[in-house]
Amino acid sequence: MTDRNRTEFVLSGGRHLRRVANPVRQALYDEEVDKLIRVTQDVMLRKGRTELPTVAEIVRAAGVTNQAFYRHFRSRDDAIVATYEQGLLTLHSYLEHHVSKCSDVHDRIRAWIDGVLAQIEDPGLSELSAVILWNVGQVARDQSEIEPVGYTRILDLLDRILADAGVADHERTALFVQTLVLGMTARYHGSGTVPTPADREQLLQFCFGGIGLD
Repeated sequence: MTDRNRTEFVLSGGRHLRRVANPVRQALYDEEVDKLIRVTQDVMLRKGRTELPTVAEIVRAAGVTNQAFYRHFRSRDDAIVATYEQGLLTLHSYLEHHVSKCSDVHDRIRAWIDGVLAQIEDPGLSELSAVILWNVGQVARDQSEIEPVGYTRILDLLDRILADAGVADHERTALFVQTLVLGMTARYHGSGTVPTPADREQLLQFCFGGIGLD
Protein backbone atom coordinates (compact mmCIF):
# COMPACT_ATOMS: atom_id res chain seq x y z
CA MET A 1 0.00 0.00 0.00
CA THR A 2 1.29 3.42 -0.87
CA ASP A 3 0.36 7.05 -1.16
CA ARG A 4 2.44 7.72 -4.26
CA ASN A 5 0.69 9.46 -7.16
CA ARG A 6 -2.09 7.24 -8.44
CA THR A 7 -2.70 6.43 -12.06
CA GLU A 8 -5.93 4.44 -11.72
CA PHE A 9 -8.93 4.48 -9.41
CA VAL A 10 -10.98 1.85 -7.69
CA LEU A 11 -14.42 1.31 -9.15
CA SER A 12 -16.51 3.00 -6.51
CA GLY A 13 -19.83 1.71 -5.34
CA GLY A 14 -21.49 -1.58 -6.04
CA ARG A 15 -23.72 -2.91 -8.74
CA HIS A 16 -26.56 -0.60 -7.79
CA LEU A 17 -24.30 2.47 -7.84
CA ARG A 18 -22.50 1.99 -11.12
CA ARG A 19 -23.38 4.35 -13.90
CA VAL A 20 -22.19 5.44 -17.33
CA ALA A 21 -21.28 9.09 -16.94
CA ASN A 22 -20.21 11.62 -19.52
CA PRO A 23 -16.46 12.38 -19.40
CA VAL A 24 -16.84 15.63 -17.44
CA ARG A 25 -19.07 14.06 -14.80
CA GLN A 26 -16.87 10.97 -14.60
CA ALA A 27 -13.87 13.20 -13.89
CA LEU A 28 -15.83 14.78 -11.05
CA TYR A 29 -16.74 11.34 -9.71
CA ASP A 30 -13.08 10.28 -9.82
CA GLU A 31 -12.10 13.46 -7.99
CA GLU A 32 -14.70 12.80 -5.29
CA VAL A 33 -13.59 9.18 -4.85
CA ASP A 34 -9.94 10.22 -4.67
CA LYS A 35 -10.69 12.85 -2.03
CA LEU A 36 -12.81 10.50 0.06
CA ILE A 37 -10.14 7.80 -0.03
CA ARG A 38 -7.37 10.22 0.93
CA VAL A 39 -9.46 11.58 3.79
CA THR A 40 -10.36 8.06 4.92
CA GLN A 41 -6.62 7.33 5.08
CA ASP A 42 -6.06 10.45 7.16
CA VAL A 43 -8.86 9.57 9.58
CA MET A 44 -7.51 6.02 9.90
CA LEU A 45 -4.02 7.31 10.70
CA ARG A 46 -5.38 9.73 13.28
CA LYS A 47 -7.38 7.02 15.04
CA GLY A 48 -4.65 4.39 14.78
CA ARG A 49 -5.24 0.68 15.18
CA THR A 50 -7.83 0.96 17.93
CA GLU A 51 -11.05 2.26 16.40
CA LEU A 52 -12.71 2.30 12.98
CA PRO A 53 -13.55 5.63 11.34
CA THR A 54 -17.19 6.66 11.00
CA VAL A 55 -18.99 8.06 7.98
CA ALA A 56 -19.58 11.28 9.93
CA GLU A 57 -15.84 11.68 10.57
CA ILE A 58 -14.95 11.01 6.93
CA VAL A 59 -17.60 13.38 5.58
CA ARG A 60 -16.66 16.13 8.02
CA ALA A 61 -12.93 15.84 7.27
CA ALA A 62 -13.57 15.79 3.51
CA GLY A 63 -15.91 18.78 3.65
CA VAL A 64 -18.54 16.98 1.57
CA THR A 65 -22.16 16.03 2.11
CA ASN A 66 -23.54 12.64 3.09
CA GLN A 67 -25.09 12.56 -0.37
CA ALA A 68 -21.64 12.85 -1.96
CA PHE A 69 -20.33 10.02 0.21
CA TYR A 70 -23.22 7.67 -0.57
CA ARG A 71 -22.94 8.51 -4.25
CA HIS A 72 -19.86 6.27 -4.22
CA PHE A 73 -19.98 4.03 -1.13
CA ARG A 74 -22.83 2.10 0.45
CA SER A 75 -21.24 2.28 3.88
CA ARG A 76 -18.19 3.03 5.99
CA ASP A 77 -17.00 -0.53 5.37
CA ASP A 78 -17.07 0.01 1.60
CA ALA A 79 -14.94 3.15 2.02
CA ILE A 80 -12.42 1.15 4.07
CA VAL A 81 -12.27 -1.64 1.47
CA ALA A 82 -11.95 0.93 -1.31
CA THR A 83 -9.02 2.55 0.50
CA TYR A 84 -7.37 -0.85 0.79
CA GLU A 85 -7.96 -1.66 -2.89
CA GLN A 86 -6.71 1.76 -3.95
CA GLY A 87 -3.48 1.12 -2.10
CA LEU A 88 -3.01 -2.14 -4.01
CA LEU A 89 -3.76 -0.47 -7.34
CA THR A 90 -1.26 2.26 -6.56
CA LEU A 91 1.33 -0.34 -5.63
CA HIS A 92 0.65 -2.05 -8.95
CA SER A 93 1.26 1.20 -10.84
CA TYR A 94 4.47 1.76 -8.87
CA LEU A 95 5.71 -1.76 -9.63
CA GLU A 96 4.78 -1.49 -13.29
CA HIS A 97 6.75 1.75 -13.61
CA HIS A 98 9.89 0.28 -12.06
CA VAL A 99 9.66 -3.02 -13.92
CA SER A 100 9.26 -1.19 -17.23
CA LYS A 101 12.72 0.34 -16.80
CA CYS A 102 14.34 -3.12 -16.82
CA SER A 103 14.93 -5.49 -19.72
CA ASP A 104 16.71 -8.47 -18.14
CA VAL A 105 14.37 -10.94 -16.45
CA HIS A 106 16.49 -11.01 -13.30
CA ASP A 107 16.34 -7.22 -13.04
CA ARG A 108 12.59 -7.20 -13.67
CA ILE A 109 11.93 -9.74 -10.91
CA ARG A 110 14.27 -7.86 -8.57
CA ALA A 111 12.41 -4.62 -9.33
CA TRP A 112 9.08 -6.32 -8.55
CA ILE A 113 10.30 -7.77 -5.25
CA ASP A 114 12.13 -4.59 -4.22
CA GLY A 115 9.03 -2.55 -4.99
CA VAL A 116 6.87 -4.72 -2.74
CA LEU A 117 9.41 -4.58 0.09
CA ALA A 118 9.72 -0.79 -0.27
CA GLN A 119 6.24 -0.50 1.24
CA ILE A 120 7.59 -1.59 4.63
CA GLU A 121 10.97 0.13 4.46
CA ASP A 122 9.55 3.66 4.22
CA PRO A 123 8.33 4.49 7.78
CA GLY A 124 5.42 6.62 6.57
CA LEU A 125 4.21 4.06 4.04
CA SER A 126 4.71 1.24 6.51
CA GLU A 127 2.52 2.89 9.15
CA LEU A 128 -0.16 3.75 6.57
CA SER A 129 -0.16 0.16 5.29
CA ALA A 130 -0.36 -1.25 8.81
CA VAL A 131 -3.30 1.00 9.69
CA ILE A 132 -5.20 0.19 6.49
CA LEU A 133 -4.59 -3.54 6.96
CA TRP A 134 -5.87 -3.33 10.54
CA ASN A 135 -9.01 -1.48 9.44
CA VAL A 136 -9.79 -3.81 6.55
CA GLY A 137 -9.29 -6.74 8.90
CA GLN A 138 -12.16 -5.47 11.06
CA VAL A 139 -14.80 -5.41 8.30
CA ALA A 140 -16.56 -8.07 6.25
CA ARG A 141 -14.51 -7.59 3.09
CA ASP A 142 -16.37 -10.38 1.29
CA GLN A 143 -19.62 -8.47 1.75
CA SER A 144 -18.29 -5.37 0.00
CA GLU A 145 -19.15 -4.63 -3.63
CA ILE A 146 -15.84 -2.85 -4.22
CA GLU A 147 -14.02 -4.69 -7.01
CA PRO A 148 -11.22 -6.84 -5.45
CA VAL A 149 -8.77 -6.33 -8.30
CA GLY A 150 -5.60 -5.12 -6.57
CA TYR A 151 -3.84 -8.40 -5.84
CA THR A 152 -4.82 -9.72 -9.25
CA ARG A 153 -3.19 -6.77 -11.03
CA ILE A 154 0.02 -7.21 -9.04
CA LEU A 155 0.03 -10.96 -9.73
CA ASP A 156 -0.65 -10.44 -13.45
CA LEU A 157 2.37 -8.15 -13.69
CA LEU A 158 4.65 -10.81 -12.21
CA ASP A 159 3.04 -13.47 -14.41
CA ARG A 160 3.80 -11.40 -17.53
CA ILE A 161 7.43 -11.09 -16.47
CA LEU A 162 7.74 -14.86 -16.10
CA ALA A 163 5.77 -15.60 -19.26
CA ASP A 164 7.98 -13.26 -21.30
CA ALA A 165 11.03 -15.09 -19.92
CA GLY A 166 9.63 -18.44 -21.08
CA VAL A 167 9.18 -19.83 -17.56
CA ALA A 168 7.23 -23.09 -17.61
CA ASP A 169 3.93 -23.03 -15.68
CA HIS A 170 4.42 -19.30 -15.21
CA GLU A 171 0.96 -18.69 -13.71
CA ARG A 172 1.44 -21.13 -10.85
CA THR A 173 5.02 -19.99 -10.32
CA ALA A 174 3.97 -16.32 -10.16
CA LEU A 175 1.32 -17.20 -7.56
CA PHE A 176 3.88 -19.02 -5.40
CA VAL A 177 6.38 -16.16 -5.59
CA GLN A 178 3.75 -13.51 -4.84
CA THR A 179 2.41 -15.52 -1.89
CA LEU A 180 5.92 -15.83 -0.45
CA VAL A 181 6.92 -12.19 -0.92
CA LEU A 182 3.64 -10.76 0.36
CA GLY A 183 3.69 -13.24 3.24
CA MET A 184 7.16 -12.04 4.23
CA THR A 185 5.98 -8.45 3.91
CA ALA A 186 3.10 -9.18 6.31
CA ARG A 187 5.55 -10.85 8.71
CA TYR A 188 7.80 -7.78 8.74
CA HIS A 189 4.71 -5.60 9.25
CA GLY A 190 3.65 -7.70 12.20
CA SER A 191 7.06 -7.64 13.85
CA GLY A 192 7.73 -3.97 13.16
CA THR A 193 11.05 -4.82 11.51
CA VAL A 194 12.49 -4.40 8.02
CA PRO A 195 14.54 -6.87 5.99
CA THR A 196 18.31 -6.54 6.14
CA PRO A 197 20.29 -6.45 2.87
CA ALA A 198 21.16 -10.10 3.54
CA ASP A 199 17.47 -10.93 4.03
CA ARG A 200 16.57 -9.24 0.76
CA GLU A 201 19.27 -11.05 -1.18
CA GLN A 202 18.37 -14.42 0.35
CA LEU A 203 14.71 -13.91 -0.54
CA LEU A 204 15.62 -12.90 -4.07
CA GLN A 205 17.92 -15.89 -4.61
CA PHE A 206 15.30 -18.22 -3.13
CA CYS A 207 12.76 -16.90 -5.62
CA PHE A 208 15.20 -17.21 -8.51
CA GLY A 209 15.82 -20.82 -7.52
CA GLY A 210 12.11 -21.60 -7.29
CA ILE A 211 11.46 -19.97 -10.65
CA GLY A 212 14.30 -21.95 -12.21
CA LEU A 213 16.63 -19.04 -12.98
CA ASP A 214 20.36 -19.13 -12.30
